[in-house]
Amino acid sequence: CKQFNRQISIYRPQGVVVNQRVRKNLVGLELKVYINQEGRSNPVCDLCANATLSGRRRKLLQINNPSVLVLPGDTVQYTVIKRYRIGQPTQLSCKFTVGDRMIPTHPAVRHCPENTPRSNVVREINYAAEKRLLEDTINDMLTACEAAGTTKMLILLDNYQDIESEKAVKRYVIGRLESLLPSVEWDGTVENVYRSNGRFIFEVKTALMKLKILHLVRGAEAAASIVDYDKQARSTYDREDYVDEIM
Repeated sequence: CKQFNRQISIYRPQGVVVNQRVRKNLVGLELKVYINQEGRSNPVCDLCANATLSGRRRKLLQINNPSVLVLPGDTVQYTVIKRYRIGQPTQLSCKFTVGDRMIPTHPAVRHCPENTPRSNVVREINYAAEKRLLEDTINDMLTACEAAGTTKMLILLDNYQDIESEKAVKRYVIGRLESLLPSVEWDGTVENVYRSNGRFIFEVKTALMKLKILHLVRGAEAAASIVDYDKQARSTYDREDYVDEIM
């Protein structure tokens, strides 16, 4: 595992590249990567890819996925199958925890302190800077033409018919979300809530928070109840029954 781990490059803010040196008998590589899905009964592949040798002169097989988001502290599990011209395929299953040393997508200009021994320089983890970088990346994505119409809205696929007041609707939604995904501070995250066509629709504070929630539920049982509003077919009969706005 240690040898293959060195062939995996994780980029900041996002992106994963896997390089495999070609031996004379190797013809293909199959890779499945799972992020933060340890212990789940039905994990969903975050990165599934195949690389096939197209010419005998190639010295490197590469799998490149620029959209995979991996953060420091994430648990990465992967299975790799190597196929050969002669002999049976070999399979390797490994896992590791992502550290803080990630590769910037664009080379950064570094200024080193003068007359400071390298052994005395302590590298501080700046998660605030990481968060700002992610937010900037997401904001750029959301302002792109292909992202027009993107919202901060999620859907809770649940409907309780006896709720009468706006505050009761919000309390019920927050309670259900806390039971489905207790790792999120829902009370300070949920903003606008309304009920429509047998489901609850609600907003969260930022697009980044929405993506984090979708990342957390991926492959979990909660994914059947918490879904992205933008990916659902929006009914022309949607109408707002209850709204609770927070300024």
